[in-house]
Amino acid sequence: MFANIKTEIMQNMSATVQYDEILDGDTIITYKKAGDFVVCNLSSINLGKAEPDGVLDRLIPIQTRMLDNVIDLNTIDVKQAVRTNQKYRAIGLGTFGWHHLLALKGIEWESQAAVDFADELYERIAYLTIKASTELAKEKGAYPAFEGSEWSTGEYFTRRGYLPPNDGNAHEFSVKWVQLSMDVQNHGLRNGHLLAVAPNGTTSIIAGSTASIDPVFKPFYYEEKDDYKFPVVAPDLDHNTYNVYRKTAHQLDQRWSVRQNAARQRHVDQASSFNIYVPKTIDASVLLELHAQAWKSGIKTTYYTRSTAFKVEDCEWCSS
Repeated sequence: MFANIKTEIMQNMSATVQYDEILDGDTIITYKKAGDFVVCNLSSINLGKAEPDGVLDRLIPIQTRMLDNVIDLNTIDVKQAVRTNQKYRAIGLGTFGWHHLLALKGIEWESQAAVDFADELYERIAYLTIKASTELAKEKGAYPAFEGSEWSTGEYFTRRGYLPPNDGNAHEFSVKWVQLSMDVQNHGLRNGHLLAVAPNGTTSIIAGSTASIDPVFKPFYYEEKDDYKFPVVAPDLDHNTYNVYRKTAHQLDQRWSVRQNAARQRHVDQASSFNIYVPKTIDASVLLELHAQAWKSGIKTTYYTRSTAFKVEDCEWCSS
């Protein structure tokens, strides 16, 4: 498996192997069997805008089509990457604005409601993305490596818990997932990989939302680099949303962050760039416990462990 530096791209890679080399006059001709070389084709939904406006059903098919078009329109100099792009047609549809959306809905970060909402929302995003890719397959054909994949056998849907279990106890989403699984098996899928949650910190600031699946650093702070400094205010910060934003990222109990991301991971076929925020005074045993919790929860990857350069007041969870 392969993960890029942002840890959300999880695809198979293989080595390019030279198998012959001949001399033709003064020209050396080398023959190589191309390996798989992964490419990132990424785009993210602004959850703080799209979900409250009720446009996910319309937006995701457009976004999926645009990402698929990038594969055909983009120019890549690395030939192995061109071949892999065409073979799997992998895309990475992601999201940002998770904390923004929780604030708009009045859902506390440290709550089971946030975990349940992550499960519900990302199942819906997964369903809409798979459906959109299936519709593209009907129009343009499935990705070349579709046959024999877990998509083609239906195993993907069973393993993710979307299809009714063998004991016949179906859940409320079973009917639509059974139908979608049948559509995929009958018509194919345009893209072999679909979902990946990127960090997109700068993008989220430009878009007036919160980064990726991260909590806000503070309700108000200054973003500083070598050559600029500007104020950053939590989006839609007012008396209604302040309670959800009031704790800084390093004060929030990161065990709830792990639970949220575990619920999300079931619906993300690749992975997420999942940051963990801890104070510099955190006990090593607590930090180890966090990473062990992530592993046991089925989370594929974590990104940065972001600590502070200052003491965090009132951090009860990190000293427990």
